[in-house]
Amino acid sequence: MIVHKKANALLYLLTICAFISITLFEAFVIIILVYYTFYMLKAKSMPKGILLKPLLLYAIPTLLSTALYMPQYLNKGIERSVFMFVYPLGSYVKFSEKFLYTFNMMLLMIGYTLIPVVIYKFYRTGEPAPLWGGWFEVGMFYSIFSLSALSLFLKRRRYFYLLSFFLFFGFVLLSARRSTLLALGFTLLIFAFLLRRYLSFKFVVVLSVLLSFMGGSAFYLLVKKDERFGTFYQVITGQKPINDDTLNKISSLRWQNFKAGIEVVKKDLRDKNLLPILIGHGINSGFLLEPKSPVGGTYESVIFLSEFIEGGILRLVGIVWIFISYYSFIIKYRINQDTVLLSPFLLAPSVVFAGSIFTGFWDALLPLYLIWFRMAEKSYF
Repeated sequence: MIVHKKANALLYLLTICAFISITLFEAFVIIILVYYTFYMLKAKSMPKGILLKPLLLYAIPTLLSTALYMPQYLNKGIERSVFMFVYPLGSYVKFSEKFLYTFNMMLLMIGYTLIPVVIYKFYRTGEPAPLWGGWFEVGMFYSIFSLSALSLFLKRRRYFYLLSFFLFFGFVLLSARRSTLLALGFTLLIFAFLLRRYLSFKFVVVLSVLLSFMGGSAFYLLVKKDERFGTFYQVITGQKPINDDTLNKISSLRWQNFKAGIEVVKKDLRDKNLLPILIGHGINSGFLLEPKSPVGGTYESVIFLSEFIEGGILRLVGIVWIFISYYSFIIKYRINQDTVLLSPFLLAPSVVFAGSIFTGFWDALLPLYLIWFRMAEKSYF
């Protein structure tokens, strides 16, 4: 019982820290890792979870390749490998309906608390941002907050929660991060699928119409204000041809990244660089490889290329295994009146995973979302 109470308290604290300071969050992750490692050794308890093995397969080449080829980024290698093994902490969280309601309300209140910060920073700098991070964090955070708001509405049927959902969804649109928008849209479709026996057809239609209207309005404004969306619109309407220039504008240089990354892979295969092919060149290896990454340290384009360059075949297999394990699990999960408040914790990793297809697998708060998922996962068995 004591360990459950500690786990519950730590999860509250870790979640609050996550939205306040990334430095504070990472410090608590280290403390939790040390504490629960000693606890499991003392209790002779083995960590559990369907993602444990694929996470290990992802972590090993990430740490090895960075230590060998990019040791100056070893701290990031540790962060993106070891930190994920707070995942089993979710096994110790003992939740009740009251706990889940309180947790979702806390996320809702954090969402409202951050609104003045996001607006102020947008007004001062032109970039919406929470207490730390920037555009992507706004998109990711408010995707999570919107899932909590929708779950609270489905549980309590109070329109304040539904209005909160649309408000938070609006901030995801404000972030203008296409990967996050696609990820949240995909995750909401999964949510609707899991709730197919619980939601009325009328509610689904009304919600879809309102979200489509908001999305369409946002797209119209972005076409006018954002070069990426404006170029995309001109291409699909035949006003501009599809070429390197338009593809780079639409993709924020991902097309150029992709071509450079392909050359790196070709060179590895031609020179038979077996170890980099197996475990990759390490984090931010784009600073040293030839041709160099056009935008910095990564060949951010599509996940299968960029992750292969950094972590090799092993890391890529680990990511595919994570995706298969995760999505095959959640589509079997039954959400109803009793379990709907678990939904944000079950689906939070989906916003990261689906959004990573055109960015990268790692997210700074992924360790937290993995704990949430493990908490929801163990309730199934």
